[in-house]
Amino acid sequence: MVRRYETILLFDIDAGDEAREAFISRSKALMEEYEGNLLEQDEWGVRKLAYEVRKKTRGYYVRLEYYSKTELIAEYERIIRLEDSVMKYITVMIDGSFDPDAYANDQAQMAQATADESSDFSESPDMQESLDDDNSDDNISTEMPEDSDRDDSQMDISADSDVPDDTTITEESKKED
Repeated sequence: MVRRYETILLFDIDAGDEAREAFISRSKALMEEYEGNLLEQDEWGVRKLAYEVRKKTRGYYVRLEYYSKTELIAEYERIIRLEDSVMKYITVMIDGSFDPDAYANDQAQMAQATADESSDFSESPDMQESLDDDNSDDNISTEMPEDSDRDDSQMDISADSDVPDDTTITEESKKED
């Protein structure tokens, strides 16, 4: 059975880029052995850790999203534990019954729809005219419309309000001091 997984790897930054890239390429080869494939590789980069891991306060994060047979996970985690450059990892199953062909079709349809939308937007003269009209200064109104239903009973803070003004000193307060 083919399933979809996500593994987040925390690499030691002292190990270097070569060690990280070599491990990810070995991971891709292992996934292909188990009839799988890497769908996404998202490199988050160097981040500060919430707590020390192997006496390190910073690490390099990489997220791998892939599909393969279920037997891959036990072997992959065994290989991760043997790798010196990986300080921590977590693997999560995203989809219990994954169809790679349906996924590829969905991705192709979404890419086509996105391409169609962007070309429709850029080629539409009506849309461009509408954008030009919206950006003109003629449409901007600075006056407030008169509203007959406005409730004037709301709190009105003005010069004759009951709120004392701290900056004024009355004759009575001078006498009390």
